[in-house]
Amino acid sequence: MNSYSALANIYDTFSHNDCDYESWSQYLFDIAKMGKVTSVVDIACGTGKMTQLLAKQGFRVVGVDNSPQMLAVAGQKCRAVFVQQDMKKLALPSRVDMAVCVNDGVNYLKSNQLQGFFCQVLQNLKTGASFVFDVSSPYKLQQILGNNVFYDDREDVTLLWTNKLSPTHVDFSITIFQKQGDVYVRSDEQHTQYIHTPQSIVDALVQSGFCDIVQTADYGKQISPTSQRLTFWCKKA
Repeated sequence: MNSYSALANIYDTFSHNDCDYESWSQYLFDIAKMGKVTSVVDIACGTGKMTQLLAKQGFRVVGVDNSPQMLAVAGQKCRAVFVQQDMKKLALPSRVDMAVCVNDGVNYLKSNQLQGFFCQVLQNLKTGASFVFDVSSPYKLQQILGNNVFYDDREDVTLLWTNKLSPTHVDFSITIFQKQGDVYVRSDEQHTQYIHTPQSIVDALVQSGFCDIVQTADYGKQISPTSQRLTFWCKKA
């Protein structure tokens, strides 16, 4: 199945433990206040958890994602504008004050796609606008997720997650058994996340035309060798 076809309806349940959208949003709100932001694009918005928080703050938000199933869930959360679109081909009707890409969206890009994506984001931003995004760190993908098996067994749904580490990426094989009436229906998905070093990301940002790059862990925390999520804040010159 296509990525997130089966996961869409259970994504919020299973992402709850390691995705602190409320905390992350405070970092984004602080940046938005400094830039007097009124309009935001939420790239790879998924089920719209961050889109909803941004909309509640009064921002005009466009949520962009390539999965119609994820967007169907997102559309039930708030009245933001949701658009099905490949993030590498981002094209908005008008430029916005800020772009965000939360929870591993950039890890779905190959290393040779980073600069092109960043250039595309740049074209959709106003001069001086901020772009904030995160990636799962090399430490997380190589040491925590790579070549490991995870499972979560609940009353109505069971998720089995088997990973295979390669030098440049991790392949995820996800199997879901979801209760439908008196039976459990099986669904399978394949995902690939690519390993990006901080320096490779900075280089691609600079080459794309971004400046004033700030790196933190988990949206404002100090980076350590075991940081699992790295956050980048940069601006369009």
